[in-house]
Amino acid sequence: MNGTPLGLRAGDPPPFAVADLPAHAVVADVSVSPAETALLGAARERGLAAHPGEPVLAHQIDAYLDFFGL
Repeated sequence: MNGTPLGLRAGDPPPFAVADLPAHAVVADVSVSPAETALLGAARERGLAAHPGEPVLAHQIDAYLDFFGL
């Protein structure tokens, strides 16, 4: 999972070498814009499961609201 700012700007390299991941790895990026980062593209090119940041954000909303009592 990428939780760094790498990938937010065009031309950013992936934060780690996707080629070094095992064949069963799942890659996620918490960036919501752009939806398709270099990391996710590299993972998909390698045939790995790749998950963008928007669903990660959507699943955090309820926890955020509960935490702040909203």
